[in-house]
Amino acid sequence: MQPDLISTFVTELLKKAGLDDVPRDFYDEYSQKIGVEAQKRLGMIAIRELTPDAVDEFGKLMTDEADPKTLAEFFKKNIPDYEKKVEEALKEFADEFLTSAAKLKVSV
Repeated sequence: MQPDLISTFVTELLKKAGLDDVPRDFYDEYSQKIGVEAQKRLGMIAIRELTPDAVDEFGKLMTDEADPKTLAEFFKKNIPDYEKKVEEALKEFADEFLTSAAKLKVSV
């Protein structure tokens, strides 16, 4: 959906969790998993918020392999308060992840 946003989010989240100094293969694997989960959560916003007509338009954009900038503009246009909803969804995910990471550190 928004690769730069997701990439930045993942990097910052792993740093906050204290996982930025783990072995590279572990870091890469978790970066990918966190990125996929973040994408899913942003996708859920789209599913809940888009009108049927906007869903059709989105389908055409995906078929045409629209670039990330075009997709971001589409969501901003078709989802009220899109940026705020994205921010809230990512914050909620970050909070959940950091809580889980802290529990793992305590148990290890």
